Order: sequence, then C-alpha cells, then structure tokens
Amino acid sequence: MSILPSGSGALVFIAFEGQDADASEAASSLVKDLIEVWHLDDSEILDTDGFYEFRFSEPEIIRDEDGTASIAWPGVAVHRGLLGEQPITVIHGHEPGLKWREFLSLVLAHVGDDDTVILLGGLHAEVPHTRPLPVVANTEDAEIASELGIDANGYEGPIGILGLLGVACRWRGVRAINLWVGVPDYLAESPSPKAELALAKAVERYAGIEIDIHVLEEESRAWELGADELVSFNPRLAELVQALEKQNDSTELPEASGDAIAAEFERYLRKRGRDK
Repeated sequence: MSILPSGSGALVFIAFEGQDADASEAASSLVKDLIEVWHLDDSEILDTDGFYEFRFSEPEIIRDEDGTASIAWPGVAVHRGLLGEQPITVIHGHEPGLKWREFLSLVLAHVGDDDTVILLGGLHAEVPHTRPLPVVANTEDAEIASELGIDANGYEGPIGILGLLGVACRWRGVRAINLWVGVPDYLAESPSPKAELALAKAVERYAGIEIDIHVLEEESRAWELGADELVSFNPRLAELVQALEKQNDSTELPEASGDAIAAEFERYLRKRGRDK
C-alpha cells in the first residue's frame, strides 16, 4: 500500500536545510537529487524576504569560472514536473527563522487539496554507522496510519517547521506523512549519502515509486569506509560504536529502531524548547 494520490493530485516533497530538520544534509540532498533525476525544470522562487535571520541563515557568495561573484540569498523554491503521468512538486529551501505562521501559509499555498505530501527530515541520533540507518514514518492522520501501517503521531511539546506543516496539512484535509532518518550523532559534521539512501528507500516504499540514483549506493559505501577509518584512529569512538552496535543487534523487532529515533526526536525538541 502506498500514499500515492488518486486522481490528478500531485505528489509533493518538502524538505528544508537547517540544523533542526536536515541532519547531515540527508533530506536536502535527496530533494536536490530528485529535482535533477526527475528533470523538474518548471521552478518558481518564492518571495521569502523577512523570514530569515542572517546570523543563522547566511547568504553565500558564488563565483563563476571567471571569478565574478553573485550572492545566493536564503529562500525557498518550488519545482514541478511529471514522473510518467504522476504530477510531482518539490518544495525546498532554507528553514525559516521568523514569522513561521506566514511561512506556513506561503508554502501551503503551493499545495492543492488533492495533493499528497511527504515531509522529509534528518535527525542526529544514537545509531551506529555500520548498520542500516533507521527511518521513522508517522502521520497526523489516523486513517493514513492504519492504511500504511505506520504510527499516528501522538507527540506533544515544542515543534519544528516540518512538524507544523504536518499538522497544518491535517487541518486542511491534505494527506501527509513524515519521514525522518536517523544519522550517527558522532558524525554530525559529515554529509551522509547513507542517510540519503535510507530516506530514498523509505520514499520508494511509502510512495510506491522508483528513485534511480545509482551513485548513492557507491557513495554510501565510500562514506561508511571513511567512517570506519575515522573510528579506527579513535579508541573512545570505537568503544562507542561497539556499544551502539550491541544495542542495535540486541533489538529483535525491526520497528524498534524507528521507535528509538522518534523518542530521540522528542527529547531533542523538548530540550530545544527549554533552551530558548
């Protein structure tokens, strides 16, 4: 069973760059690859002035081949196209820092009532890089949860922009699920192709579509070998990885790792709420 929309509705992917929603760039890397491999050429840059604090979402200087500089401001873009006969929309950009209510309205203006939304995120958690990285799937809609065999979200507490979008979709009656991949927290500074690959496979499972990004398999293996080498030079880190492996391997139920990620996410959000 997949969450693919019926009729003419689009399948909408939403991901944001930022420390609260994109651990090791897993979600943002995936949507960028989807835009490329699905040839989503129809794009629109949204007017997002006023949603960012530039101390945290800094503009970037980009130079062309002759050294001429241009400025890339933080913002959000909407990309559209077709995968066969299925309309696809990808909404991607930087996590907002200000005026979240207005930002929600801006983003949801590009989601139709017949669309189906997949919210993508990454979270640093206590998982070993040597094992399959877990992906937790949940939804605000109990009917969808039963249909797909995933958890109905029962979390209460501080929430990020992806969580707000999930709730807002439910209020509007738009079908939506959340997919979060757990990434080793001891590799926090490293972009993770293995995490992107795990998220891509979860999308394939729940959306019932194929994602042809073969290079991800090779990049994932290379990333894991690099992590192995890093750990081999750090005895304390090696002990940590062994402990995480033991914890992972002692788990009999495959869904337990996803439950652990969900619990880790809730702990993180509550801690962030206390620190503000």
